[in-house]
Amino acid sequence: MTTYILDTETTGLIDPHMTEAAYSIVDIINGKVTVLQAPRAKRFNPLKEISLGSMAISHICDEDVADEPPHTDFRLPSSVEYLIGHNIDFDMVVLKNAGVTHTPNRICTNAMANYLIPTLESHKLVSLLYHFHRDIARAEAKNAHAAIADIYFTELVLGSLIDLANIQGHEISDVESLYEFSQMARIPTHLSFGKHKGEAIADLAANSEGAGYIKWLLKQDSVDPYLAQACQQVLKSV
Repeated sequence: MTTYILDTETTGLIDPHMTEAAYSIVDIINGKVTVLQAPRAKRFNPLKEISLGSMAISHICDEDVADEPPHTDFRLPSSVEYLIGHNIDFDMVVLKNAGVTHTPNRICTNAMANYLIPTLESHKLVSLLYHFHRDIARAEAKNAHAAIADIYFTELVLGSLIDLANIQGHEISDVESLYEFSQMARIPTHLSFGKHKGEAIADLAANSEGAGYIKWLLKQDSVDPYLAQACQQVLKSV
């Protein structure tokens, strides 16, 4: 059983192709993140143009990857049972677009952060790094969005989230219990966007205006399935 922390840089949000991938091999032992292999990174030719927005974030341009192997050369070993990442579902889409058919269990640190500290102003990776590790963030966050730096940041944030979850009584000791917690955390208790950001979904459903907003959300084609599940459960209970 192998666990990767994974991050990708891509051509953009629409039909994303990989321009860079980085990973480290970790384990969770007695509730602590143990790094078994230090982060490694590799660039790829995405075989399509990189959007200006992605260039502004990753600083990877078309000419930087023109001579790199095609993104379809990326391989994910079948021994990888767990993938950890910030918004790891997006990275999984990137891997699928590269032809990866292996689908490990996914552990999302963004979902964990939303569950554990729902009223925090921002749950972006570097925001969480500033929240938990300000000295490191001040020294190293300028490297954010380089995939190998984001692996290191995710390792740090993951360790802090596990500590916080254990303080709150969730008893995360190994990768299996981390995965179980992450799955539970994917069903949000609070909204993370919009005019009701930070508000408890249950509190919103308790009044007619809030319930109307929740019903409107459920009609949107782009609504996250885990958010939809949370909204449906709350509406049934009122």
